[in-house]
Amino acid sequence: MQQVGIVEDSLPWLLSCKILDLIQAILISKDMMRLISNDEPYVSTQRCTGSENRGDIMTMEGVHRFLVETLYESFLHCGSNIKKVEDSWKYRSVGKTGIFQGLFSTLKQQPDLIYRMDGDSPDTWFYVMPSRDDISLIDMKFLGKSVEKRGILPVLVVGDLWCFDTNGQKNICGAAYAAKFETISLLRDKNNPLPQVLSQKQLIEKVALCWQNLDGDIIEPYLDKDFHYTSDAVFYEMSSRREYMNYLRGKFERLKDGSNPIGVQIGRMDGTNDFALLLHQSAYNQSLLVTIKVNEGRITSMRMSEYEV
Repeated sequence: MQQVGIVEDSLPWLLSCKILDLIQAILISKDMMRLISNDEPYVSTQRCTGSENRGDIMTMEGVHRFLVETLYESFLHCGSNIKKVEDSWKYRSVGKTGIFQGLFSTLKQQPDLIYRMDGDSPDTWFYVMPSRDDISLIDMKFLGKSVEKRGILPVLVVGDLWCFDTNGQKNICGAAYAAKFETISLLRDKNNPLPQVLSQKQLIEKVALCWQNLDGDIIEPYLDKDFHYTSDAVFYEMSSRREYMNYLRGKFERLKDGSNPIGVQIGRMDGTNDFALLLHQSAYNQSLLVTIKVNEGRITSMRMSEYEV
């Protein structure tokens, strides 16, 4: 690959950055995944099952079941490699069962969904729950062994529903809903000491060098263990350093054949003191804007957006 020098410039990116109007575009904000169709939230309808009647208040077990189905449908709409896992485990919230939780249910071992970004990537196991507190319902010992033996990437996906029929006041059976999801890594990774504490600009320069040399090792030491990555082109929001590095190394290997040279440019975001990275893909005549959030010298999140010059 022909190397492209890093150029620093001041560009009015905030004024000219435009997300493409896709039929099934992805809107991701504040570490949430939401499916947008035709500029509107994608609507899912809850189908009554068993003893449920239209208008009944959904049980928490029903909410859990509907969240799994909605997330599954969202991935399918994006053409993702996703499959449901048949599991006899039943949801019972900690708040409902209290200290008697262990008497009435076992901890959840099997995921609700299994996702694979591409053919060579490890499986990502999704545990879909209505609350962050529901992490206590997952068998973490079982997960630890699965990570060690099978290399899976476990993720807690916390779903939030908004009911159109009740204006968001309550969740009822048979109604129409929009959903958003938060991803939380269940890996037990730790942060190693930083090689050095860098500024936001210096960290963007590291990201630029990483792309210029197609070498993920340049940026890995500066990523937080719970690093989040989002892209306009992908519905899923990665929630760990390990997950992103698996993805990035695979991407760089594909780029090393030189068929899609990447131009790299650094610029200051208009009206701010933050710097961002502009990548230009020659093969597709496409530009991508890379922005980061940092905390105490670590990159905590990154977003890649379509950029229209």
